[in-house]
Amino acid sequence: MDGKPSTEDSPVATWNPRGASEAAVKELTARGVNTSVVRLPQVHDTRKQGLAPYLLAVSREKGVSPYIGDGGNRWPAAHLSDVARLYRLAFEKAEHGAIYHAVDEEGVTMKAIVEAHGRGLKAPVVSIKPGEVEAHFGWLARFAVIDMPSSREKP
Repeated sequence: MDGKPSTEDSPVATWNPRGASEAAVKELTARGVNTSVVRLPQVHDTRKQGLAPYLLAVSREKGVSPYIGDGGNRWPAAHLSDVARLYRLAFEKAEHGAIYHAVDEEGVTMKAIVEAHGRGLKAPVVSIKPGEVEAHFGWLARFAVIDMPSSREKP
């Protein structure tokens, strides 16, 4: 990753499981089906906040709120109502084969997320080494380490 936010023109990262979905959409588009893709960030509202509740659960379970390295890796985010509006517009007015980023915040740092968790849990906020990530986070490790800034801006 080069640290630059991905855009609607960026290819899907090889680690990302959404690549298979986008390949299927491309194939349908090539066959003349009117398709479009909405790429989701961490979608939040007052009840759920993307992957953040899973980070919180790990912190609660282990009694420590960790980030990796300097904690500068970022997760893009958007409010559920904005994402819903984009889906509606994509359904009603999408360009054939278009890709849309449902992004409002280009990237909230992992450190900022876990600092909020630490305050709420009254748990220490600590940095862990990359080699400790899998043991600490389990299935969430593959997402916890990635810097995923994303933009809705057209290049």
